[in-house]
Amino acid sequence: MENNTISVNDILNKNNIKLKETVYTESSSKMLDFRIVSKDFYEPVKRADNRYTVYYKNAVEISNFKNIEEKLPALSEINYSGKYNLPYFISGLEGFSEKVNSGESVAVEGGPCLFGTDEVIVSVERKGGRTDYFDYNTGKSYSLRTNDRQYSDFGEFMLKHGSEVVKIDFEDRKKGLTPQEWMFIKFPFEAARVLGAPLVIPIPDMSYIKYLEAVLINTDRKIREKALLDFQELTHKICDQYISVIGKLKSIYKNVSCDIIHDRNIQLLNKYYEARSPFIERKKVQRILTGIPEKTESVKDYVSMPALPYYLYGIKNILEIDSMDETDSYRKCRKAHRNFLELACILLPEF
Repeated sequence: MENNTISVNDILNKNNIKLKETVYTESSSKMLDFRIVSKDFYEPVKRADNRYTVYYKNAVEISNFKNIEEKLPALSEINYSGKYNLPYFISGLEGFSEKVNSGESVAVEGGPCLFGTDEVIVSVERKGGRTDYFDYNTGKSYSLRTNDRQYSDFGEFMLKHGSEVVKIDFEDRKKGLTPQEWMFIKFPFEAARVLGAPLVIPIPDMSYIKYLEAVLINTDRKIREKALLDFQELTHKICDQYISVIGKLKSIYKNVSCDIIHDRNIQLLNKYYEARSPFIERKKVQRILTGIPEKTESVKDYVSMPALPYYLYGIKNILEIDSMDETDSYRKCRKAHRNFLELACILLPEF
């Protein structure tokens, strides 16, 4: 994992920038040395005050929590013991803070992914008895002995070999929430608490199901239908773990109004899909979603989820608290709702 990570200090050293020349002089050593699980798309930028800051994917700025407190003072009351030890990926906080200070309605959106690496394993048996194994989260093949190395991704593999498949099984290795997943739920609750804002947490089981349905298009109908039913049962079981934890937090954060969007919450799900249609179904937005056709429907979810408080409550000032993996979704959501929403984000690093 170390070879696939980078720290703020690494980025500065790589670009021959001294710490005293940056906005990070008051950052803790733990924040500066935190191993960020992504090595690419970082760019140091010199600000008007001649100090450097670092941007990720030209969309969000790497920051520390003290800087967040300066931009949005209400968040200084967030109760999380390690808040000063993490790098954060932020955007739009100044504009959001103005809305808070002026007394306008604000909302928080965010939460964890459904499951992580090595938690759901897919086994695919083909005619002749050969079985291939994939990690559903990353899509990567576990098989080192394959004649189809160019199709080591699960989606690509199924599109190529779907007609040869005779059996698909899923192994659920998820035994509970990870520390990261706990944080990705607690942080939005804390932000909603200190801002006095409603919270929407999407648990994207429906998005995972949509992707599977798309990549099984070339698979025998009966095999496809059984796989979809098996996977739906698995994702609902995992989703219930989150619903249970969120229910406990709702009993603790009694003043936080929280809605959960997931595959079985049909009423809210339909309201969400109907409300997003004028934005997400526009041809101009369709072009920026993804270049991978089988991911289109699930990407529609990820790009529109930051705007959930607008779709459900009509609140236009939204703070997304999510994973840094959602940087592209945040950027595309902001673009799709330009002139409609004041969308800001605090994206947390992957552990």
